[in-house]
Amino acid sequence: MKKVLLFFALITALAFGETQKVEVGLFSPTQIGAPTDDVDGFRLSIIYTENKNVSGFDWTWIASKTTGTFDGFKLGGFYNVMEKGGTVYQLGSLFTDIKGKVKIGQVGTGISMVENAEGFRALNFVNYAGSMKGTDIGAINYANHIEGLQIGIFNYALHLDGFQVGLINYAKNSSIFPVLPFFNKAE
Repeated sequence: MKKVLLFFALITALAFGETQKVEVGLFSPTQIGAPTDDVDGFRLSIIYTENKNVSGFDWTWIASKTTGTFDGFKLGGFYNVMEKGGTVYQLGSLFTDIKGKVKIGQVGTGISMVENAEGFRALNFVNYAGSMKGTDIGAINYANHIEGLQIGIFNYALHLDGFQVGLINYAKNSSIFPVLPFFNKAE
């Protein structure tokens, strides 16, 4: 028990001020810093942790929320929300929702939702994008606007500026035909 108390005392000492070097949260607001604090270093979210801006390494066991920007590497979690974009490199998650403009490198997410992204998302079950510049590889890929490549079982784009490869491909502005098996391309 003394070791546990010493551990939390050490973490608390490192996390003094509005910008935390270390954030450990059980369930917000039961966490070292306040939900309005920034984290520049390491964040561990055991059940649910919320912070403003996060940069560095973020290890989420169940859920986390960043109300500002996120810049760094994110590992795991069932539910991850980033409200103002940033630069995200992510491995594994059940559901990720990123609003704002984001540069992304993401692998192994169940459902990935982005508002405005540039980069790649691979080995995800569902990729959704308002606007995507880059590559989406998943079972289901949906984009209002994509500039790049979609590879999946089902690919959907209202505006495609690139290519689709998959079992069923829909591109409203296709230069061939809106719905095609195996391959589709833009005007």
